[in-house]
Amino acid sequence: MGAKSDLNKTIRDTTDFTERFLYHIWDAQHLATELETVSGKKLKIISPGRLSNAAGPDFREAVVSLGGDLQRGDVEIHKTTYDWIIHGHGEDPNYCNVKLHVVFQHNTWQEYTIDKQGQAVEILELKTNLDDDIKRILNDFEENPLIPEEKFCRFFAEQPAETLSVALSRYGKLRLLEKEKRFAAELYFTGFNQLAYQGLLEALGYASNKFQMLQMANTLTYEVLRKNFQDGMQDEEMIAIWLGSTGLLDSLPPSFPREFVLKWKELYANQNYHQETVEVNWHLFRIRPVNHPGIRLLQIAPLIYRSLSGSLFNDLIKLFSYPQGKLKMKEFYQRLETLFIGESYYLPKEWWLGKTRLDTVFINIILPLVRLYAQRNNYKELSEAAWEVYAQYRALPSNHLTRGMERYMDKMQIRTAQKKAIYQQGILHIYHNYCQYYSCGECGG
Repeated sequence: MGAKSDLNKTIRDTTDFTERFLYHIWDAQHLATELETVSGKKLKIISPGRLSNAAGPDFREAVVSLGGDLQRGDVEIHKTTYDWIIHGHGEDPNYCNVKLHVVFQHNTWQEYTIDKQGQAVEILELKTNLDDDIKRILNDFEENPLIPEEKFCRFFAEQPAETLSVALSRYGKLRLLEKEKRFAAELYFTGFNQLAYQGLLEALGYASNKFQMLQMANTLTYEVLRKNFQDGMQDEEMIAIWLGSTGLLDSLPPSFPREFVLKWKELYANQNYHQETVEVNWHLFRIRPVNHPGIRLLQIAPLIYRSLSGSLFNDLIKLFSYPQGKLKMKEFYQRLETLFIGESYYLPKEWWLGKTRLDTVFINIILPLVRLYAQRNNYKELSEAAWEVYAQYRALPSNHLTRGMERYMDKMQIRTAQKKAIYQQGILHIYHNYCQYYSCGECGG
């Protein structure tokens, strides 16, 4: 047992530890004799499949027995389970035939990985299923990354300026539908209030702490907070629990007022609602104060606490309550900002939630969740209201992908693409579904 623990530490610590090292483990089947998936199904590997250097899953035509059910398909390999989400496989149709998700370390709370079609994929964690020969594999392993050559995307070169907005709107709608499918898959495990809560926190985690915020939201769940509220928890006690149990009270930006830190430490020490420590590996190095996860939590705390007397998701649905055909985007933005952005006695104004970050949260979390809810309950008016808002919503801040795609556009196309969020989302759909796999002939280009 001790030797295996030492080996696992060696593998984790080696600088040469890449996914290609895991390919060698899988391909040579350096695994324990009896295997079980994270969900508890008995696993037998008939054939590991063939390593693929093309776009898509890592191994093709594998044959595995899952709980006695023989299946043939693809195998995807990652260092951690959450890499599936980071790499965007959950919105990629090329990964819909994956039968087994092989990870070195399982680091999410879910027993399955969910593909684009909402299907549950079994997970095998390698860390606890390695054989002794892996030491030799480790010594022999040599890193050999495959870097695909950049190719030219024809879509924009052949797209007339007068039809670009129509084409981007079409793809923008498809991207929204993909986001709805992601949340639909997560409904396997929870309900709309928790989805909204964890989605908001994940989106506010910024690039460095998305998973960490999600991890926290699935430990200190919305239902846990609601029960504590019903038992008398006050707003600052909730803040003290959030920051105290996750270790953030001791790592807030140096410029944050110390009187609040001391007050919340005392509240956390004396409260009886939540005593357990939530182990979260926060990434705080060189992070701007406004992007600090503790500050992000303080930004969203008033909304979350207010909602505990009713329903967080109902508060979000009310945003779309306007007479049919009477949408005025200026009023809609004001309604959205009033819900999320307000005066806070413990946050200086420069640390309030910014409008650009709120726009990103709205497009990526609120809009697809509300649309999904409307579809599930056959609320036609709510669905149409959400579409109408999406079609008119202002442009979001550009990111490295949208900026990268601009090199294929002329000036007029760039101006068009930067006008609305739905156009930007259309560009992201094109990139994620076609450009990154060089499927130029399939995207209308």
